[in-house]
This record gives sequence, C-alpha cells and structure tokens, in this order.
Amino acid sequence: MKKIIWLVTAATVLAAAPVSAQEEAAAPNGVTAVRDGVLSYDASWFEGSNPNTAQDMANRLPGFRVDDGQPVRGFAGAGGNVLINGSRPASKIETVSSALGRIPASRVERIELIRGGAGGVDMQGRSVVANVILRREPSRQHTLTGQAYLFEGGPSLPGGRYEFSSTGNDSEWGFQIGRTISMSDSTGTGEQVRRGPDGEFLLREDVSNKFDGGGWSGGANWAGRVGEGRLEVRASLSDWDYEDYLIFRDDADERRFDFRQDSTSGDISLRYERPLTERMDLETRLIQNLGRQELVNSGLANGSEQRFNSERDTAETIGRAVINWRRSDDLRFESGGELVYNVLDTAQSFAVDGVPVELPLATTKVEELRGEIFSQAVWRRSDTLSLEAGARLEHSTIRQSGDASAERSFFYPKPRLAATWDPAENHQVRLRFERELGQLNFEDFAASSSLSNDQVLGGNIDLRPQQRWISEAVYERRFMDDGVLTLTYRHDEIVDVVDVIPLDEGLTAIGNIGDGSLDRLRAEVRLPLRALGLERGRITGHVQYDHTRVTDPTTGEDRSISRVRPLTGQVRFENDVPDWNLTWGALWIPYFKDTTYNPDQTRYFELRNYTVLFGEYTFGGGLSVLAELTVWDDFRIGRDVFATRDPRTLAFTERQELDPRDFLRLRVRKTF
Repeated sequence: MKKIIWLVTAATVLAAAPVSAQEEAAAPNGVTAVRDGVLSYDASWFEGSNPNTAQDMANRLPGFRVDDGQPVRGFAGAGGNVLINGSRPASKIETVSSALGRIPASRVERIELIRGGAGGVDMQGRSVVANVILRREPSRQHTLTGQAYLFEGGPSLPGGRYEFSSTGNDSEWGFQIGRTISMSDSTGTGEQVRRGPDGEFLLREDVSNKFDGGGWSGGANWAGRVGEGRLEVRASLSDWDYEDYLIFRDDADERRFDFRQDSTSGDISLRYERPLTERMDLETRLIQNLGRQELVNSGLANGSEQRFNSERDTAETIGRAVINWRRSDDLRFESGGELVYNVLDTAQSFAVDGVPVELPLATTKVEELRGEIFSQAVWRRSDTLSLEAGARLEHSTIRQSGDASAERSFFYPKPRLAATWDPAENHQVRLRFERELGQLNFEDFAASSSLSNDQVLGGNIDLRPQQRWISEAVYERRFMDDGVLTLTYRHDEIVDVVDVIPLDEGLTAIGNIGDGSLDRLRAEVRLPLRALGLERGRITGHVQYDHTRVTDPTTGEDRSISRVRPLTGQVRFENDVPDWNLTWGALWIPYFKDTTYNPDQTRYFELRNYTVLFGEYTFGGGLSVLAELTVWDDFRIGRDVFATRDPRTLAFTERQELDPRDFLRLRVRKTF
C-alpha cells in the first residue's frame, strides 16, 4: 500500500513534464518580470482568491513556500524567507508568518519573487525570497479573530486576537493582544503490545493520552523617520502552559506519566536603517530576549514514583550591523558583523520514590559570546548568469559553571559560492556550495528526561557544533502562466554529527558521534487545473528522499542519523471560486517515519494518511469564516529495548497502534 501511495504522489509530480513542453504562454494579468530573475505579482493577481492577509497572498505564490526560519541563537539564519519592504521584521521571536498575518491584504501593493539573489537584497543564504511591498497611503484598521480547535473526545481549545494598525505621515504603529492555543495533534487511544526477544507475548496494555494548554500574548510596534533614517521598534510578551498525560493500563496494573510546562518570554527589538551615500545603506539591529521555563515530568509505574523537575532562565542579546553597497546595477557588496551573548541557567532534580538520584550536569549555567564578520558580493554577469561569493568568520567562547566548569573556544570559516543561470526563458538552474555550522542547543549541556520511554539523559560538557559542507543543484521550470516544476539534488558531508552517545553507569547524553553524510532528492510541482475546467484550481506537491549515513557509537555499525525522515511528501489541492467568494481544498500527507537511535533503545513514530479538508468563505464587510477538518489513520509508535550494550542483546519490543483524535478548526475574522 505504501508503494502505491508514493507512486501516486510521484505521478502527480511527473505529470507536469509533458505540460512543460507546451508552447510558452503570455504572462498572466498582474505578473511582470520586472528585472533580472524577479517576478512581480500585483495585488490584482490575488483578487480571485479573496485573501484576507499578506500571509494568504504569500502562500499562493507559484513555486514558493513560506519558511519561518530556524529557532537558532543569533539573527543570521534565524530569519525566514520573506521580506517586508526589502527587510526582515525587527523581531526575532515573531515569525514571518505572524508578521504577514498582521498585514491586511488591502495594504499590499505587490509581492516580488526574487530568485537567485537577483533582486539586490540580502538573501540570507536562500535561493528564493519573497518581498512584500506595502502601500504608503494612510490607513487605519482593526482586526478581530476568534478561533477554536475542537478535538474528538476533547479538549476544546478556544482562542482569539485583537489587532490594531495605523499608517500615515511616513510612520506606522499598532498593537496586538490575544489568547493563544497550545496543542498536540498526535494524541488518542489505542493499545500497546510488548513481546520478548523471541517474539513471545509478554504484555498487552490499553493506551490513552490527552492534553490541554494555552496562554496570553501581546505586542506593540512602531516605525517612523528618525533623523535621516527609519527606526522600527517591536516589543512582545507571552505566557503559556501545556500539560498532558499518558496512561498504560492492563487487567492488573496501571502506569501513568504526566508532563507540565509553564513558559514566559518577552523581547524588545530595534531596527534602524539609513542611507550613507546614494548607493550605500546601513542597517543596524539590537534585540533582547528573556525567558523562563518550568517543567515537571513525573511517572508512576510498578509501585514506584519518578519525578523530574527543571527550572530554566534564558537570555539573548544581539547586536548586528550591515552595510550594503550597490557598486553598479550589476554588482553589489554586503559586509557586516554580529555579536551575540546567550545564557542558560538551569537547575534540575530527579528522584525515585522521593530519593534523589544524581545526574551529570543537573545544575549548570552555560554562557556563550559569539562574534561573526561577513562579506559577500553578487555579480550579475549577464542577463542569464548571476554569481555570488562570500565568507563568514565565526568565533565563539562557551563557558560552563555549576556541577562542572569548563571553557572552550571555536573558530570556523564559512565560505559560500552560488550561481544562478537562466539558459532559456522560464528555465533556471541554481548551484550552491557552502559550509554551514549548526548551533548547539544549550539544553543539551544539562540533564533531561523522557520517563515514558525509560530515559533520563545526562548533560554533556564536551558538545561541539555540527558542521556541513553542502553541494546543491536546483532546476526550476515555469509553465502555463503559474505552473512550476522544481528538482533538487543535495549532498552534505557532515562533521561531528550530533546524536545520542553512551555514558557510564547506563546513562546517555546528546553528543558528537563522528562524521556522516546526507544525499537528498526532492521534486516539487505546482500544476494548474484549467484543462479540467477549474480555472483557479491547482495541485501542489512534493516528494523528498533523504539518505543519511553515520557510524553508531555503540555498535560500530553504519546506520541512519536520528530524526531524519527517509521519505516525506505531501499533495495539496486548492480551488478558488471568485463568484462564490469561496476557497476550498484538501491536504494529504501519505506517510513518514521518524526514528531515534539510542544506546539502549531504538524508537520510531510512523504516520499514515494525514488529511485536512478546508474551506473559507468571505462575506461582505471584511468578514470571513474558515473551517478545517483533520482526519488521519492510526499512527504507530515502537521501541526496541536492549538488555545490554556490548554485546547488544534485545530485551523486548513494544508496538503501539493509536487512533488519533480527529479535530475541527473554526476561525472567524472580521476586519473593519
């Protein structure tokens, strides 16, 4: 069955091939190739879709997917792939999706799709970026949003938000306040079967799992002229909690595991830009983030009680400056630097039946001071060829105190070479060679727990950043006005792979397990459905195959890297019906498997047929209603638990089959 699913998905992708051989059509209304490799989509191009926000518009761009970036330290690499008036939002905590969701569609003049660095903007290492250009005329707008997630068998999670924005006299300001929702879509009921090393039946348990959560958030923003430049200020504060329980029950006994997390965070961000000369601009940023997290993980099984407590305080300070110099229309330079200070102060404890159990690095404080300087040049060699070259030099010092003390320094050069070639109209090839440096997760320096999986991890004082040497080739083909086919091959040579390592006395920790590799094949397609009578219908989809290889630190054998899904993909159908003010469609994720390798056990999570049916109706007067129904097949969770490490011997296997809760999402939005 799985092979059939993937053959159908692959056939959808390949269906674009014969279509792409057709004669080129004229550019659709509202789309203009404004300059080298940049496509401009005027607001009129989106009218048939009845968009409410800039996010709705960005999600409809052919050959583009909104990416909120990575939750990494520092600003470089943390930003998403969307610009607003040529710049990323001032705040690091606020995602580009959130920023776009605050912008009414009526304020968008056009969206530029910039491919291959052709637009003269900071691409932040990405090959495709969307630039949302806003109208400058005065406006004032209120937006009320109410939504709820209704899960089969509970819970019901309500949320809402009020937003105000005002624009005029070359300045703008606004504020937002709302009730947030904390949720998990992978809970339900089912059964778990445990078998011995020879397959003999040991235990059958009923499984139930439930959750709840939510909180409050608010923010305010202002932007306007200051001196010869423009200042943008953004501040936010949020407080939320999440809790769940997991129960295993048989005829004679019950095992219960509870988890609760309370988090508070706040930030203030400033961004200032000004021209230095006619062709040179300066952009500076200052960001301060603060956070506190308290969590409790407890378990009661076989008459024994376990309890893991953690309190964590975090802070991040970022200073960044960038100078952009447009030497000519075809040659652009960018240089700058970033200084970041991060700190994590954590105190944790673990007890069994009230008796404290000593853990490596249970109480620790980790501080990092990291500096980076960078410079790059983009040269438009001709109408069909663009070249990019640059380098980043990073130096960091990490200090750790508490249960153990240490100080280490790292220095890494990170070169980058990229080329964009347009061999013919509507054909583009993008090549990239780059060294990327993964950022260490400070939480891996301290102890952690997963009691339902019988896992308590110690901290690791010797953790090093993971490095990747990336070689990538992308081919893009545009056809039928708004159809796109993209094929990608990528190879990574990975140094110091971060995974799980064995410690003494049966403990484990996050650590470096040696060098590895990744090979990726990816195909993406957007296929218009006008030939089927759906004038504004489309199918978008992708298939991605990842083959990874690393040496297991316990067995010495080759295996995949933890948490890298070998095969992923999805198909999405959408149809806009302007005469009915309606957009409807479906999303289908056929399958993926997520595996984690541990010295004492191997765990996996397997998903099948995740389906979302949706429809949004737009009334007059700025009122819209969205309904989304999510249904999916049973998901599977498995563990192979080992009795000994060397030699590795199997103690037992566990297999869970859970019936997930279907759920309905309802959203009502009113703009006035």
